[in-house]
Amino acid sequence: MANHENISVAPPVLDEDILLLLTENQEEVELLPELNARMRNNILSNIAQEEAGILPGFTTVRANEGEWFEAMPGAQIKILHREGDSGLLTYLAKLSPGFEMPGHPHPFDEECIMLEGELWFGDLHLKAGDYHFASKGVHHGRLKTETGALAFLKGALPA
Repeated sequence: MANHENISVAPPVLDEDILLLLTENQEEVELLPELNARMRNNILSNIAQEEAGILPGFTTVRANEGEWFEAMPGAQIKILHREGDSGLLTYLAKLSPGFEMPGHPHPFDEECIMLEGELWFGDLHLKAGDYHFASKGVHHGRLKTETGALAFLKGALPA
């Protein structure tokens, strides 16, 4: 899981000495070639990092990264994003064929996108590509899958 508490701040485009030189001299200043080159390199580096999605504020979890853990027998979870200490999560759920669990209410709104397999929420049948939304406090019926399923969810882990 990506650790959002240790996000570093992007390096400034202008180094301290260049910024100081420019702020102390309100007139046009000719930068030394090495200062000009350093400023240009910083700007190009920031642009490249932004294009690559690696500046602070971006999180990428590759398919082979992160940890799966068993939330309950037959259900593995991989947390992709945690919103502070609120309990609100973005995660993947991998359910084994034959998995079942009782219906439950939701402490947050919950969103579900089926990626693989089939899943039943009571009488509601979801297949790969389907989207399901459950409002905070709503109780849905028994959850089960005969085929197994992989789902992308945003909400809280069931209690």
